[in-house]
Amino acid sequence: LSHEMLNPQYGLFQYSREDNYTLQINPDSSVNPEHLSYFHFAGRIIGIAVFHGHYIDGGFTTPFYKMLLNKPITLEDIEGVDPELHRSLTWMLENDLTGVIDTTFAVEVNSFGVLKVHELKTGGKDIIVTEENKKEYVKLYVNYRF
Repeated sequence: LSHEMLNPQYGLFQYSREDNYTLQINPDSSVNPEHLSYFHFAGRIIGIAVFHGHYIDGGFTTPFYKMLLNKPITLEDIEGVDPELHRSLTWMLENDLTGVIDTTFAVEVNSFGVLKVHELKTGGKDIIVTEENKKEYVKLYVNYRF
């Protein structure tokens, strides 16, 4: 049951990377209007399995587990899930951004071939990332991504 329930072909979950078989929530799962009911069902099945000491056929990412435990997700947590994003955000924190990048508090997301802009905070598409606010940007980006 868990093998089929967690199968990425059904659109609720996806593999975190092509070379990694840990699962995370598929950001496009909402194309199915019943997706929240399915997540509720999956959560109950996983909870029952854990309670009774049974294994489930799949593992989740560290950020996923931290969300379940209501713990903050950190930049270090994403290294195993998205190494390229981790490197980019780490570089941003470790270097002076003055005159180097032209990034705002908004990210572009590809959803079924359509580019959508998501503001990390209200008015984010008009707020430039600077030396003074780059830590806030990284924190908001990590929380948005996961």
